[in-house]
Amino acid sequence: MLIKGYDGPLVAGESLLARPGFWSNHLMPLCSDGAGAERPAPEWFGDDGADTDALSETLFDPERWPVF
Repeated sequence: MLIKGYDGPLVAGESLLARPGFWSNHLMPLCSDGAGAERPAPEWFGDDGADTDALSETLFDPERWPVF
């Protein structure tokens, strides 16, 4: 799949939306502004840390960039 104006190995990512760990990967960076004493955790979003880590490898794979 190619999107005009973007270079790289883009792949359809819709199937990743329902996988455990997706929302943690997507939302945790937004929650860590450094102002709070508590670090965000996958459990805040109902996810397991191992699932979040495993999906991170898929989401940030330099050979396959998911597009939503």
